[in-house]
Amino acid sequence: MSLLTLELKNEADLDLFISFAKRLNAVILDITQSKIKTQQSPVSWLEKIANKGGIKSISDPSEWQREIRTDNTLPNRD
Repeated sequence: MSLLTLELKNEADLDLFISFAKRLNAVILDITQSKIKTQQSPVSWLEKIANKGGIKSISDPSEWQREIRTDNTLPNRD
């Protein structure tokens, strides 16, 4: 006998795995939903900032980008 522990990221994968386990006549001993938050992507953080109205210290994002942008000088180019 073997015991297998899995961590599945979403409910659809869990449903699929349960179906597969039943097909193999496996016995499911326990299903525990963890309360650990998954790490959020950088995009979700940026969306939260945008939903709150952006960064208050930057009044015009286009102008801010022009001010901070620096072009790198390429070697052997005049």
